[in-house]
Amino acid sequence: MVYSTQLAAALSGATESQLRYWRRTRNGEPPLLAPEYGSRPALYSYRDIVTLRMFARLREEISLQRVRKAVAYVESQLPEGADISEEQIRALPGGGSVVWISKDGDYVDAVAQPGQPGIRVVMEDIFRSFTTFRGQHVPDLVHPAAGLVIDPAVRGGVPVAEGTRITYDRLAALRQDGLSVDEVRELYPWVSAESVEGATEFAHRVEELVRAA
Repeated sequence: MVYSTQLAAALSGATESQLRYWRRTRNGEPPLLAPEYGSRPALYSYRDIVTLRMFARLREEISLQRVRKAVAYVESQLPEGADISEEQIRALPGGGSVVWISKDGDYVDAVAQPGQPGIRVVMEDIFRSFTTFRGQHVPDLVHPAAGLVIDPAVRGGVPVAEGTRITYDRLAALRQDGLSVDEVRELYPWVSAESVEGATEFAHRVEELVRAA
């Protein structure tokens, strides 16, 4: 399974307009991120989501130009086959530069003085929930809502009811069709009431982002 633009926006903290902008080629520069599974329509992978969350966090503190420069530098230093979604990148306070924390634990400046030792900072876990500079709440990438989990090995990383392979949108659709939580659980007795309610809440969040786009 893959992530639609709406689901990618809900899980990454980027708006749909940002996603469109980031996948365009401008002035000869490559896209900031081209969706792994294609752009027409845009279909994102789990690795894309992790990378987009990184971009959304960086964008809270620095300009898009600096994000592009940092990403280009880090990608140029990675061995063939490595993916930037597995790297740790952090903006410095005040937005003056970006630090890349290498696999060896080195803190490397990725913008102001590329390749030079960077100031040691505490890396915020991009999997935890955070709030963007626009005030949008971005859910935890492991537990996006009560009773839901994201595991890239299960349903391609689409949120599912905890302990099952039942996707959030299937449960939410049943609730939207008028079934109560108990009636949904009669169909799927192995799904908890918390998971049904969490799926409904998360689906509502995705719909709100679609309406706001």
